Amino acid sequence: MTVRRDFKEPARPRPDLVIGREELFAGAREQLTRGGSVLVHGPAGIGKSTILRALVTEYGETAHTVLRCSSTESESHLPFLALADLLGLVEDEVLDRLPAPQRTALESALTGRGESTLQRDGLALRLAVLSTLRVLAARGPVLIVADDLQWLDPASAELLGFAARRLGGMPVQMLCAVRTDTEPQGQQHDRYLRASPPETLAVRVNPLSRAQTAELLGRRGHTDLPRSTVRDIHRTSGGNPLFALELGRALAESPTPPSPGEPLPVPTSLRALVLNRLDMLSPQARRTLLVASAGARPTLALLHAAGRENAEAETAQAAALGLLVTERDAPGVRFAHPLVSAALYAEATAQERRAAHAALSTAASDPIERARHLALATTGTDPRVATRLGEAAAVARDRGAPSVAAGLGLLAARHTPADTVPGPDERRLQAAEDALTAGETDLARDIAREVLGRAGGPRTGYGPGWS
Repeated sequence: MTVRRDFKEPARPRPDLVIGREELFAGAREQLTRGGSVLVHGPAGIGKSTILRALVTEYGETAHTVLRCSSTESESHLPFLALADLLGLVEDEVLDRLPAPQRTALESALTGRGESTLQRDGLALRLAVLSTLRVLAARGPVLIVADDLQWLDPASAELLGFAARRLGGMPVQMLCAVRTDTEPQGQQHDRYLRASPPETLAVRVNPLSRAQTAELLGRRGHTDLPRSTVRDIHRTSGGNPLFALELGRALAESPTPPSPGEPLPVPTSLRALVLNRLDMLSPQARRTLLVASAGARPTLALLHAAGRENAEAETAQAAALGLLVTERDAPGVRFAHPLVSAALYAEATAQERRAAHAALSTAASDPIERARHLALATTGTDPRVATRLGEAAAVARDRGAPSVAAGLGLLAARHTPADTVPGPDERRLQAAEDALTAGETDLARDIAREVLGRAGGPRTGYGPGWS
């Protein structure tokens, strides 16, 4: 709890906190400025707590009293804990102002002495919380800040909701955040909005775009990442800023970057978010999901063609655990978040990954996908694989996908024996040309410098884009 007796103009948050959130902050500021309440909602790691802290920094000093609570899953079974966080430090200021039955009920709930319960002292306790807020509001504006509403203990949530619905006409505002990927579709933030003051503004925090992800990474020190790597980070993170920064950190700490066609390294901190659910899968279902994670656009038909005979039942098991998203009449197999696929792939052994790619190298219908999977299923050099990859790169080039052609060309170089024609470096330079065509000048430059440095030649003759 913070008490402010000097009213100040709101401060502004750091620039990196508002990347991609400008409209969100503008709407929340307008709502708070006119005395309204705000409910920020979205999935884990999307930036809700960061936004909440920034708004509290801006508007906390305009309130006379700031009441705070932040709950955790491990404490959500403890009755009245959030209530104690909110009112514990103002207890002595308000208890003497309450009627005796309310005072007794609230004191018992806050201190743990006695046996106050919502069943026995329900009305007295509810009125005590409402009366406490009225006493505080009589002295000046009150701001209630509650993070992670989904983990509030049920007793505190009931009391706070009762009071919130009756705050009309009082200078009491609520600024709350709730994680909404823990609820079934359709229920999401609605029940929290119903427990908020009238006319509360619900603000959803959406994923960042690729450009916004690149800006965030740059502001946090990851300024030298190639465009292709930023694209991979954005795809794997799903635009989640926490996930993107963790992936950027893992890349910075990795001694060698991932090879062409390989996924980004997934740090333990992110794997832990999904491993508990992955561990609940049967071994067969986990192998089926690994094949799906290795595929570009997995479908049930593709999984069947790859030898996963019980794909329907195994994907249904994964969907029941929240690992896959089921869509009526949709043939695709879609992970609930790209991170689930990335973590599943990262946890698999090299042998398990090669087996998945080997199955997909014959099951996939697209020649580019077949060649890519063949390469990732093969260790060492193999002229047959290199030729297949070179042909696939040409197909991608003809399709107007030079970035894909560059990746396939680098894979081809890795599998090309040194004594063949074209040789590994010739394939690399072709990949550099494709990268340059795709606008990925940093990747093209790195490839060209590597090849020319190994050859001992000058860095000239390849046009201005190479310098």
